[in-house]
This record gives sequence, structure tokens and C-alpha cells, in this order.
Amino acid sequence: MKKNKLDKIRVRTCFFLMLSLLMLLSACGDAENDGTQLFQIYYIDKDGTGLVSEEYEIEAEQQNTVDTIQLLLAKLQTNGEKGRYQNPIQPDVEISDFMIKETQLSIYFTAAYNNKSGFEEILARAAIVKTLCQIPAVDLVEFYVEDQPLTLSGNVVGLMEKDTFMDELSPEFKEQNKQVTLYFSQKEGDGLMEVSLEVTYSAAEPLAQLLLEKLIDGPQKIESLAGLEQEDLIKTIPSGTKINSVAIRDNICYVDLSSEFMDLIPEVKSDVTVYSIVNTLCELSNVSKVQFTIDGEQWEKYGETENFNTPYERKLDLVFGGTSIWVNP
Repeated sequence: MKKNKLDKIRVRTCFFLMLSLLMLLSACGDAENDGTQLFQIYYIDKDGTGLVSEEYEIEAEQQNTVDTIQLLLAKLQTNGEKGRYQNPIQPDVEISDFMIKETQLSIYFTAAYNNKSGFEEILARAAIVKTLCQIPAVDLVEFYVEDQPLTLSGNVVGLMEKDTFMDELSPEFKEQNKQVTLYFSQKEGDGLMEVSLEVTYSAAEPLAQLLLEKLIDGPQKIESLAGLEQEDLIKTIPSGTKINSVAIRDNICYVDLSSEFMDLIPEVKSDVTVYSIVNTLCELSNVSKVQFTIDGEQWEKYGETENFNTPYERKLDLVFGGTSIWVNP
């Protein structure tokens, strides 16, 4: 009888011990929920060459997903606690809205976002995405600019995750060498000649824009023309021409130039000028046509060249002699 009573006491003791342990674990869980959540806020370093981070704590009452997103976006608009870093979201860039669906966060920026380009833009985008993907409810982030998906070099950027930028932020991504072909006018101004050379460029820089810049500079800015005299080639793009924008979509390169482009070079035929650009850009694997606008507007004619408001394909019968001039880098 005493043994049965002792067994019952032991069972009750174990039960109360287990109950106490469960209550203790529950209390610990509640303590975690009542605590803070630690985030790393990513910034651009002062030299603009990489990312750095600072710790940031969010209190429990602010831990619902929407509030957390708002708090982190606000931090990304600062330059760190000590003011020593570059803020990924510049003061002129506004966030008009954001939406989260399942684990996908969409952020809507105003048009000022497009003021950033190249490696600077990649760093800013990486800092934003890496910061926000720490939120448990966020696995993927996408950017919109004025309700349109963010497009770089004619390609939609699309969904990004925290590891998206591993290659882009590596040192090898900053500079690459590539063999390109430019088309300049031959000295009579009625035909084109090829100049093939190796260029070093940032992989974050649109290659189409670099080619246009070299056409604007003209052959005189090329150090060696493999024994050819500089006078054998003429630049085709009028002086003072500026590149307003370059974008590639569906294999069409959209080129918007400043009004100075309409001041034709007298000794160069308008067809030669147009196709120096078209043939040069169509050397790129993702370009088959080129569409021109001038300060955002279409023109029906460029000098004697008709249909200037339609996309152009390459035209190799203007190439003088069909030979290339190879430039030693």
C-alpha cells in the first residue's frame, strides 16, 4: 500500500516537473518574441567600391512585416549611424509604393532612380536587396521605376535574391576586355571602313553606350590605326552630340541623341552617318536593329536619309572595300 502511494507521488512529481519545464520553455519563447530582431543594414563604402554594414535592432512591437520593411527602407535612405557611408537610396529618389505577395517584395521608385548607372547602381541595388532579404517573409525583391520593371541595357532585371550579386560585386566584374568593331567614314565621306579594336570596359557599363562614345570621339582618339594615316578616316557623328539614353529591348537598340546630331557633317553623307551607328551597334550579339530618336522625338528624315523614324538593320554594302583595319591594343 505504501509502495503504491509512493509511486503516485513520484508520478505527480514528474508531471509537475514536466509542466514546469513546458511553462519555462513557453516563457522563453515569449521572451524572444518580446525581444529585438537584429538586422545588418548594407551601405556603400565611402570610396564607392563595395558594401559595408551596420547592425540595427528592431523592437518586437515593430516586427510585423510591413513595419519592418518601412523601417529598413528608411535606414537605407541614411548614410549610417556615424554618417560615414553612402546611402543606397539617394535623397532625390522616392519610394512611391511597395507590395509584398507571398515571399516576393515589389518596390516602386520614382524616375530619379535612373540617375544612377553602372557599378554605382549595382552597389545601391545590392545593398537594398541584401538588407531586405533578411526579413523572414521576404525571399525575392524586384524593382519598378514609374510602374515599369527596372530595365538595364535593354534587359528587365527581374526578381533578385540575396545571392544575386555575388558575381557582380566581385573584382573581375568591374573591368573586362572585349574585341569590338567600329565603323567610321572613309575620307571621301561616301563609304564606311571597319576599325576593330580591343576595349577595356566596366561590365556594369552598357557596351552599346561605350561604342557610341567612341564613334563620337572619332578615329583621332584611337592611338594606333595599324599604319593607316588618321586622315584616311573621318568621324561620322557631329561635334557636340550627346547620348541621352541607350536601351536594348527585343533585339532593338533604342538610341536617343541630342539635337546637335541633326547638324550634319558637310563632307559625310547622311547614310554614312546613320549606318556607322547602325552597323557598329548591330555587331553586338543582342542587337539586330537600331531605332533613333532626337531629344525623345522621331524624325522622318535625317539629311537625305529616309524613314529615320523606323528601325534600321545593318547595311554592309556601304563598307568600303569590305576590309577591316585592326588596331593593336
